[in-house]
Amino acid sequence: MDEVEIIINERRVSPRSDFISDLVNARDAGDKLNDRELFDQIFGICGAALSTTSRAAGGALYLLYTHDDQRRQLIRDPPLIPDAIEECLRLGSNGYFTFPRIATRDTELGGTVILKGMVVRPSPLAPNYDPSVFPDPSRFDINRKPKRILSFGSGPHHCIGSVLGRTTIRIAITRLLARFPEARIDDPNFTPTYRGAVGELRLRSLPMLIE
Repeated sequence: MDEVEIIINERRVSPRSDFISDLVNARDAGDKLNDRELFDQIFGICGAALSTTSRAAGGALYLLYTHDDQRRQLIRDPPLIPDAIEECLRLGSNGYFTFPRIATRDTELGGTVILKGMVVRPSPLAPNYDPSVFPDPSRFDINRKPKRILSFGSGPHHCIGSVLGRTTIRIAITRLLARFPEARIDDPNFTPTYRGAVGELRLRSLPMLIE
């Protein structure tokens, strides 16, 4: 929390050409943000940059480096990368937030019995696997051009850093593919393991060789 206040004060003294400086300048120029909103916006962006964006990038790398033919297609045709990133976000993004609900009656959903009073935590990423929207939803396809994915939320819960997150991942993937086209996962039999809170896809590690 103190670090965010330090960042705000630093940007007031020495503005930079970045989003945080723009927010601070907007607040100081009398825009609609109050001090609490300014803090919350920057805190949210910093948290996302350090957690969800980096973890989503890990998921993207795992998908791309376990689908050699599609990765090589991106190397040959870099303009496909933005759509490929959307497909990576659909299948392998972090999914940090879950929404606990309390069942008001006994019921059953998809073969799972849910009892009255039970805590239910639906995954916000489940719609990304909806077969009525995404045919063969578990298949990774960089040419799918997925729309309406919920990796960054929706409506009033839409992440304010979605453009920043997408841009960060796109730049990282673009430069990695261009500079290290022969990079690969170290172990051809690598099996991913995950950690984190309920609903997260936080890849523990992804050992790679860069030639």
